[in-house]
Amino acid sequence: MKIILTTDFSSENEMLFPYALDLLRSTGGQIIVFHAYMDQVIIGESVFPGGLDSDTFFNRELLIEMEKHATTLMDETVSKLNAIIASEKLKNVTVSVILKGGDPEIELVQLTESEKPDLVLMGMRGKGRKGFLEGSMSKSIMTKVTVPVLAIPEGYHWSTSSQVLYATNFSDHETEVIKLLFAMLKPYIPVIHVVHLQMKDNDNAANEQMDALRKQFAKEEARQQIRFHCIRTSVAREALQVFCDQHHVSMASFIANKRSLLDYIFKDKVGKDDFFSLNIPLLTFSFFND
Repeated sequence: MKIILTTDFSSENEMLFPYALDLLRSTGGQIIVFHAYMDQVIIGESVFPGGLDSDTFFNRELLIEMEKHATTLMDETVSKLNAIIASEKLKNVTVSVILKGGDPEIELVQLTESEKPDLVLMGMRGKGRKGFLEGSMSKSIMTKVTVPVLAIPEGYHWSTSSQVLYATNFSDHETEVIKLLFAMLKPYIPVIHVVHLQMKDNDNAANEQMDALRKQFAKEEARQQIRFHCIRTSVAREALQVFCDQHHVSMASFIANKRSLLDYIFKDKVGKDDFFSLNIPLLTFSFFND
């Protein structure tokens, strides 16, 4: 298994470490620690007198200093991660580094295309709340890469992801995604709660689709590894929060394709913001052919 672990070098970002190591503990694999610094905030059309352009001594020196600083912080971050790996005697886990000068979002999308990881692991916010990997970036990345994205909230304390909410809108990929969830989260021995929010009365079609999905996982349901819920509600965010509280949900998952200009996940106006408000880890999947 190959994981891209994004870092902004903050202490908060270290909350990603246990998730990466948990997922690799039994199978082994590679962690690629990634950071991009914004060099284009310096390079651009000249605003200096005398026709100075971006390729000046000032800009070159500043870029060199930015890279040196990022390299130092990257070394410190990797040292901490390697120390944990050594202390837990995980000999089958390796760590590599990719440091880029450029826009973090663009660089991360390109990296997933070249490295083809099994997972991108990132924080929901970056250092200072306005920088690298802020919440808006994690929402955007979820819809721009074809690999699963696991986003961890700021300030979240690691918790075993044993009770998982999977929100379904009965797309063509539901069976595939639920199987991926079982495979990826195997170290946690998860119970997956497949949830559909019914935003209208007498939704017989939804009930029939849920029954059809249930039949695909009859064995897992018999072993109490999966449960199915159709919830009638007019307030999606409140219903999600109540369900997670009642079932002690420690991770939510959904297909994060951008379905409209308003970025709704479900046609009944359940959006990513409703899931982000839960303040628990989010594991998302995208399929560009939808």
